Amino acid sequence: ETLSTASGAAGFWTISFAWGWLVSLPHTLAAGVPSAALPRVSRLHVGASLSIALAGLALETAADWTKWDFKKDPANRGRFCDEGVWRLSQHPNWLGNLLLWSGVVALNAPTLLAPVGTRWGRFAAACVSPVFMVLLFYGQATGKVSPALEQAEARYGSLSGYREYVARTPLIVPGLGHVVRFFTGALRRD
Repeated sequence: ETLSTASGAAGFWTISFAWGWLVSLPHTLAAGVPSAALPRVSRLHVGASLSIALAGLALETAADWTKWDFKKDPANRGRFCDEGVWRLSQHPNWLGNLLLWSGVVALNAPTLLAPVGTRWGRFAAACVSPVFMVLLFYGQATGKVSPALEQAEARYGSLSGYREYVARTPLIVPGLGHVVRFFTGALRRD
């Protein structure tokens, strides 16, 4: 529907371009640091940063796969997905995206903070990427940026269990206790 008009298509592609540019800032800015100024980076740092990014990619993939698998079952037609990682967060795909790009920031942090030029400005500019995503995702999830909340309420609000799911499941980022309950199997559908 959005792409069916010139203004809709222009808006969509402008936002897509801005999104791509903003989320790539950490790596793009790090790539601009002269090779002579590149710091030594430990394997532990690289491993930890890549682990965060890969955990995010795995979570985003699991969220998409779970929802796809849920929707293909005719018995789930008209129901909301509260299975698998959808018990961890109401928006585990967005949480995965945040983790992925936070891992990219962490991976590039030593280079962004290399003692050349305006390193703190470079690092602060790179941090615009995850801050932008947090603001965008929470804006969408709370209905401040898009009608997603209103649409979910209209679609699922009358379904049994939906309000309880919303009340007990973190919007995007779960707390440590919720994560522990998720991984220990203490989060079950009522």
